[in-house]
Amino acid sequence: MRNEALTIVKAAIKAADPYFNTKKILSELAIKENVSVISLGKAAVPMARAAEDFFGKRISAGLLVTKYHHTEGFCSPYFEIIESAHPISDENSINAAEKGLEIASALTENDVLIVLLSGGGSALFEKSRISPEMQREITGKLLSRGADITEINAIRKKLSLVKGGLLANAAYPAKVITVALSDVLSNSPSVIASGPTVLPENSDKFILDTAKKYLYDFPTEIINILTQKQDIRINDGGYFFAGDINLLCDKALEKAAELGFTVHSMERNITGEARKEAQRIINSIPSAKGKHCYVFGGECVVTVKGFGKGGRNQEMALQAAISLHGKKGITCICAGSDGTDGPTNDAGGIVDGTSYEKMLNCGISPEKELAENNSNFALHSSGDIVTTGPTGTNVNDITVILTDNYES
Repeated sequence: MRNEALTIVKAAIKAADPYFNTKKILSELAIKENVSVISLGKAAVPMARAAEDFFGKRISAGLLVTKYHHTEGFCSPYFEIIESAHPISDENSINAAEKGLEIASALTENDVLIVLLSGGGSALFEKSRISPEMQREITGKLLSRGADITEINAIRKKLSLVKGGLLANAAYPAKVITVALSDVLSNSPSVIASGPTVLPENSDKFILDTAKKYLYDFPTEIINILTQKQDIRINDGGYFFAGDINLLCDKALEKAAELGFTVHSMERNITGEARKEAQRIINSIPSAKGKHCYVFGGECVVTVKGFGKGGRNQEMALQAAISLHGKKGITCICAGSDGTDGPTNDAGGIVDGTSYEKMLNCGISPEKELAENNSNFALHSSGDIVTTGPTGTNVNDITVILTDNYES
């Protein structure tokens, strides 16, 4: 079942490649104005490639911003390529944002700015109202204290000069068209990459409450910036989706059915603490005769208390290894669709009833490594790590559980 689980997840990720959907959307828009393109995020390369293949020489200015080692050897006469850091911005993130603002600010009412968005854009493309050091510290605190993606992006937008519609504001009066590969469970345009082309939707109260919850030890001037009013103008040419969590999960179910499993579409909005959600999911799987496949989607969080290395999917997989100890007829795989889980080069983990013993045989206590947030080490040691490399897409995370004559 381990091979089948890997096959299912890889098929789902492949189906979520945004190239074809992006190209299809662009072909249906009948754009006649001058075209500039900014492609941001972990899927920036396939989306930019789609724009290049469709528009060609019509692209008067192009910028591609993605995570380090995600360019896949892509080079283009139409796009300047900048690699920057994720999940915490670096100097290249600032350079990318400055270049994007430069492109946008040069446009007129005779131009169209096409913005291609995918997950990771919030960190990869950033110019802040505060110092880079303070910005990185705030993002780090939000991540380590368990803030979810909506809370993190709400704070990022208010501290930014490009998020929350400000990139589109810089392009005004040019028309701005957005094509997004959604890594947000709600598919809210204001949350995807922190909404550089749409008006922010979070209330001042939500932002203030988030700051008090996670940034309680930061200076008062940060709170003042977070509550400032902004006047934003946008010439909106439309917002279109090139893929989301539903596409990922649907393709997983389709592939599982092809492999002879009875399929069960489960939750697609899992957002809780990774280890708690993993235990809950495992406990929800019933005894059943024959082959069954259960597909879950979402994006959990990890509250970092230890000094180890891992990501939310690896933490889920390590907890699943503990919960499945000694059980037969069940396999669980947890993976990030972008291929990079947390600050690692691995996508997640795949475990079964033997994983716990394999860790013990390596001299590892699974419970201790989990407490230290050291899931990457534990899963590598037992041979249960999942490594795909950068996938070119980013539509949240997927958990697939396969059973064969399983007794819970």
